[in-house]
Amino acid sequence: MASLTVLLRHSGKWNDEGNYIDFSIEGILIKEYASFNDLVGSISNQLGIDLSTNTIKIQYNVEGNRTPMEIHNDMGYRVYVKLKKENREFGMYPLCITTMEKELISGDGLNQGDIVQIDEAVQMYDSDTDYTLAIELANSGEAIGVFELHKDLIISKTNQKEVMAGQVYKDKATLKEVMKNYAIAQRFQFRVDRSNAARFDVREFNDNHTCPLKDKVYEQRQASSSFISGIIRTKLTNHKRKYTLRDIIDDVKSDLGVDVSYMLAWRVKEKAMNFLRGEPVDSYKKLPGYLYTIDKTYPGSHLRIEKSSKNEFMYVYISLYAFIRGFDHCRPIVVVDGSHLKSYYTGTFVSASTLDGAGHILPLAYGVIDSENDAAWTWFFEQFKIAYGVRENMCIVSDRNESIIKSVSRVYPDLPHCACIWHLWNNVYKKFKKSHAKLSEIYFLMEKAYTQTEFDSLMEKVEKVDIRVKEYLELAGYVG
Repeated sequence: MASLTVLLRHSGKWNDEGNYIDFSIEGILIKEYASFNDLVGSISNQLGIDLSTNTIKIQYNVEGNRTPMEIHNDMGYRVYVKLKKENREFGMYPLCITTMEKELISGDGLNQGDIVQIDEAVQMYDSDTDYTLAIELANSGEAIGVFELHKDLIISKTNQKEVMAGQVYKDKATLKEVMKNYAIAQRFQFRVDRSNAARFDVREFNDNHTCPLKDKVYEQRQASSSFISGIIRTKLTNHKRKYTLRDIIDDVKSDLGVDVSYMLAWRVKEKAMNFLRGEPVDSYKKLPGYLYTIDKTYPGSHLRIEKSSKNEFMYVYISLYAFIRGFDHCRPIVVVDGSHLKSYYTGTFVSASTLDGAGHILPLAYGVIDSENDAAWTWFFEQFKIAYGVRENMCIVSDRNESIIKSVSRVYPDLPHCACIWHLWNNVYKKFKKSHAKLSEIYFLMEKAYTQTEFDSLMEKVEKVDIRVKEYLELAGYVG
């Protein structure tokens, strides 16, 4: 590792013009890729400074700048090394060392400017290596090291990019999040030993990573779904933005340099959405309050919720007052359909709609049932009948769902129940794949036939193409 020769000026003082005067001189070698902590150690060893009772301030002058530069972290050390590499003359950029004595105190109250004792150490380890980050806890007890605590220097945000000796973190959670960012960026693993301390001080930090190649190449354990979801949450706050799993994978690769799988990206998005919108299970708890608000806003609506004996959700039904009043001015046709909910909490979203005089589709009722069975559909139609009653020439239209057919016959025994021609065609399409191409035009002409003779003529054409289709349509009640 390359070294640089550096002139040390010490035991002097700074005057009003920004010059270091009345000093003594020493020389040291510093490593080009060392850390700030290494620099402090080298200077203290060379000058015989006891860091348990003293602290040192490292400064140097830059031409054109009256105020001296101070080296107080790894970034400052790297800037200084770069300057020295550009001008390696021994006397250029000498380091001016000021030694300050520390006062040790003990006690629970921590105020700005206090010197606190360090008691307990918590270590983080690079996987399969001897890489160690020692974190000191600010408690009372026998001192193993000291630091000066400044309230405005305590780190409370997790976007801290650098980890170095001398930092103070407000709590364990903040330090863990910062370390996750740092570990991902530097390509190493770490773990945290148990501790209940409230405040953390980084006393020693070895930045010389010796991770084996496999730890640098394999997917980072620190890039967990919980950690990444915290990073991408802000990109999901705008509900109008389409933020896909592919976007997540690309952003994580760009921002963190980590490859994530499709499944990990899916879990990341789920956790981020749950954090922003709440867990899906919590939505069921809000249903009674939601229905109460609707009832107060739209009085006269028909709203019902059904629970099991274990107080678990079963069904919900909603017909707004405007829907109920509007049905009297629409055609007496009720089209019912259901759509399966593809989520962790399964069920079926059901709806009933009608047509106005111009043929526009208007809603009548919405609901959710836990499963498409006879009992659930019967409950839905019972609520619909309470809300709308029975109109003259009224009919129910649906697909060939057996539970719907049974429930309509129970709740509306005197009303005609018609099959939706589109659902019926989908069944033909699936059951008779070899014939559907030739039957498509004939089928939809039959739907628009105005006379029995025209309908029968078209049905004969269906029979010639595939007699099985004719038998299926007649069994389903598709007659002129």
